[in-house]
Amino acid sequence: MRNARARLASLGALVALLALGCEERSGKSSRGRSEAVSSASREMSGPALFSNETLAPALQALRARADGKALRVEIRAHDLVLQAEDTSTPGAVLELHYRDGKVGDAEHATLRGKGQLADNLFELDDVRLDAIPQLTREAIKRVDSENGNVSLVLVRRNLPDSDDVRIRVYVSSPRKSGHVDADVQGNLL
Repeated sequence: MRNARARLASLGALVALLALGCEERSGKSSRGRSEAVSSASREMSGPALFSNETLAPALQALRARADGKALRVEIRAHDLVLQAEDTSTPGAVLELHYRDGKVGDAEHATLRGKGQLADNLFELDDVRLDAIPQLTREAIKRVDSENGNVSLVLVRRNLPDSDDVRIRVYVSSPRKSGHVDADVQGNLL
């Protein structure tokens, strides 16, 4: 029993020290440090793919390597993934990654879920992917204009809710996170 009390007292002292350290640091701007880290990460990885200047060449490079319909497109700041039908193997999907200005070797994607592949595929040319940069700016305004950052843009069919293809922009923030949806023309819903 005495041992347990000693441990609790030690734990209480540790918590008090941690709280004191947090109070001392709270006067300093933690935002400056996170912005510096974020800025350094951006510089090391090149410009984000959420602008027309960087997104258009990435999409062009992926389209040149994919000859089937798309299953999904995932765009993160420095990585773009296209899952497309493998026209040489019925029922199979290839996954192509674009990073650092290059398209990697095609990999076979693992498919999950119940539906039929054909019901989930869509023509990539039917989606106004050039609307994504404007959608990312609008999503940040709507979710958190001060601290929001786009974490993911996802293009796929909106199954099981509808057969429509949707562009969904996810915004992350320490204060509030959320997403906005747009149709294939880039119109917010």
